Amino acid sequence: MSFPRQSARTQRFTLGAPRSFRVADDGSRVVYLRSRGGEDPLGCLWALDLADRQERCIADPRDLGADDSRLPPEERARRERSRESAGGIVAFATDDQATVAAFALGGQLFVADLVAGDRRALAVSGAVIDPRPSPDGSLVAFVRDGALHVVGIDGSGERRIAGDDDPEVTWGLAEFIAAEEMDRLRGYWWSPDSRRLAVARVDTTPVQRWHIGDPAEPATAPVTLAYPAAGTPNADVSLFVVDLGGQLLDMAWDR
Repeated sequence: MSFPRQSARTQRFTLGAPRSFRVADDGSRVVYLRSRGGEDPLGCLWALDLADRQERCIADPRDLGADDSRLPPEERARRERSRESAGGIVAFATDDQATVAAFALGGQLFVADLVAGDRRALAVSGAVIDPRPSPDGSLVAFVRDGALHVVGIDGSGERRIAGDDDPEVTWGLAEFIAAEEMDRLRGYWWSPDSRRLAVARVDTTPVQRWHIGDPAEPATAPVTLAYPAAGTPNADVSLFVVDLGGQLLDMAWDR
């Protein structure tokens, strides 16, 4: 097989290689992503227990029944900005001890017990983006419809804690400049005590709109995108600290 063909079939020799490592604070396990082989494009969640040096597949998208072909637009944009070409599980987050992991697959929220090896879907409505467990593993935060939500690790107590009704405003997502130019792909962070979160609020009202047609489907209506071209206004970004009850504190700084 020629080198160009091998490179294409293996996505530049990245398929099957471990990536996105997370080491438990106590050093007991390493959690990471990889597909099952060099030509398998679907990422799986794996854990390596260092005591017995046993690698376990925690979650395989083939077993979860989620449709990864229907991504929410925000998630599709996140993958484009991170140059993510694989499918399946492409990102995850854990608690401090790496005993619980959360990930989204086709917009559906999943949590995994990294000790027992169990995983399950949480019954939250809508398409979930960037789920992240709290440091103590009791809650999961996620973005849906441009607002930040939290839910119990058992699926109970779902609530919105930060959001606007304005479609031009998002909470908890990185704006274009942060993601594309600064390599910051996330827009919220848990406090160490799991009681608060720092959240980016992004208002794209000042950003110039571009209308992008599909050359392959010229009859399809153009997609409107907010893109801050050089010399034009960027999005208005502010930072807030929010507690679990939705109380917001504006972190004012000289922007």
